[in-house]
Amino acid sequence: MDTKIDETDARILSLLERDAKMRIHLLARKLGIPASTVHHRIKKMEREGIISGYTISKNYKLLGYGILAHVLVFVDVTALKRMKKTQQDIALALSRIEGAERAEIITGEADLLLTVRCRDMDDYRRILLGKIQAVEGITETRTIMVISE
Repeated sequence: MDTKIDETDARILSLLERDAKMRIHLLARKLGIPASTVHHRIKKMEREGIISGYTISKNYKLLGYGILAHVLVFVDVTALKRMKKTQQDIALALSRIEGAERAEIITGEADLLLTVRCRDMDDYRRILLGKIQAVEGITETRTIMVISE
């Protein structure tokens, strides 16, 4: 089921994406519509699942996690079948590793994409060699380091 939104809803979403804490009266002022209208539209989008939550943005450098890496993960599908495991099982195991932000099954040359945040290169090496490559079924990894976010 595709939910269509109008231009006003799209503008509300755009403003909330920039600042999820923006107060309704400020949204209304920026949009030139009554605050009650903004409130009702936000509540409707929440009910319909268009807005499913509000998040924060973290400054990872200030928190001491200045390294961001995307790890292409290759698995041996034959070995997984022997172990009665799936790529989903590997993704779940990877997502539980300290520093893992997300693990996704992908198409293309690699089988999974793991996003990792860590403190420094020594921390990354420890995670890669000691945790990621230790997951049974993984045959190879290739790292893409992010130099700017």
